[in-house]
Amino acid sequence: MKDWNNFLEEAKKYIPKGIECEVKMISAVNSLTRFANSHIHQNVEEEVADVYLTIHKDDKTITLNSNISSIDSPKSFIEKALAGVDSSPDDQGWAGMPESKHSFNGYKEVEPRKPQERADKVKNFIEVGKDFNAAGYCSTSVDHYFVWNTNGLQSSDSTTSAFIDGIFRTDTSSGSSHRGATSLEDIDSETAGLEAFKLSKDSQNPEDIDPGKYEVVLGPEAVSTILVFLGVYGFNAKSKIEGTSPIQLDSQQFDEKLTLIDDPYRDKSLGFKIDASGAPKKTLEIVKDGVSKSLFHTRRTAKELKEENTFHELFGWGDSFGGIGTNLYLNPGGSTKEEMISDVKRGIYINEFWYCRVLDPITQVVTGLNRNGSFLIENGKITKPVGRLRFTQSFISSLGVGNVASVGSESRFADSEFGEGLLNVPMLHLKEFNFTGGVSG
Repeated sequence: MKDWNNFLEEAKKYIPKGIECEVKMISAVNSLTRFANSHIHQNVEEEVADVYLTIHKDDKTITLNSNISSIDSPKSFIEKALAGVDSSPDDQGWAGMPESKHSFNGYKEVEPRKPQERADKVKNFIEVGKDFNAAGYCSTSVDHYFVWNTNGLQSSDSTTSAFIDGIFRTDTSSGSSHRGATSLEDIDSETAGLEAFKLSKDSQNPEDIDPGKYEVVLGPEAVSTILVFLGVYGFNAKSKIEGTSPIQLDSQQFDEKLTLIDDPYRDKSLGFKIDASGAPKKTLEIVKDGVSKSLFHTRRTAKELKEENTFHELFGWGDSFGGIGTNLYLNPGGSTKEEMISDVKRGIYINEFWYCRVLDPITQVVTGLNRNGSFLIENGKITKPVGRLRFTQSFISSLGVGNVASVGSESRFADSEFGEGLLNVPMLHLKEFNFTGGVSG
């Protein structure tokens, strides 16, 4: 807070009248404890403070960013931007800056967690599988975000997060588990360890099975990957502008069992309550009872599509990526994991997906692999571990009308290929998922 106040007050002295200016700072203390071969081998802590300066003058825009320690002075930083803005191209999409009425004060003082606290969580994870090789990390973060602009807005917000991500390995298997929370106290690393250990133990000596269409029971990590791809490439309003989004608002595109909400104000949500412009995010129903309801907007996309801004501009990305939901919740259902498996005639349990890539954005056809614990299900029982399979599947269709057999009764923060802490999701039982081959094709 002190660095921000000192920088801002000095910077204000050198901002000319008659221009639009936005000054932002992201500051964080990121702490990480890594373990491998069932022993902690690294403990690091990094404190960062990055400053972003945007100036809009005579229909031209320039943005500079730098670590605060690399800036000679606020004066020189602003002078550099002013010197460069005149040679910048015209900015036809400029949508202005939020007004003072959008100011938000969420800053709070938080002490970083101690290394011993993370070490205790790692110990609990490792000890449940002493005979296996464990690796992974436990991390804690304290993040602050500050925004000021010449329209009179001055906003701040603070978040805390804690994660443990670990894997147990044998010569022929691996099993992983992940947990996330706002506080380290809410991380049950022992349960995570037991989950990873059991997956690794039970998936030893996997067998290959034929490709084809199977029922699937998906763990939270697999579910989160499907939803984050839909969020980034589908519900992102920039994708709509570019003509690559498959989302049709007010259309029954998904099974009626699915309701997806972006809610930064929910208790123990991990994301910021403000977006990169400093304005409070809006709570959105993205999918309600299977009907697509909302897109994620930034200032620019809202202007171009002439729609209401939802304030989902990403920190540190400017306008390059469009609007992304970072506080997503898929409503749980009423089925336990055991009930889901018992309902499968012939299918596959998948712990997580890996190495996913979009083949066709219009249909959301994605290819990728399963990993870290997959099992054949026959007549309601897990019968054997299965090896690596490649899927080629439309994520839209996978969650389409009639394809969601059931939704899990428990949900948690899950990792995804776009990062951790973005989604809180349950397990899903899908009636059909298309596997096209082994690792090579």
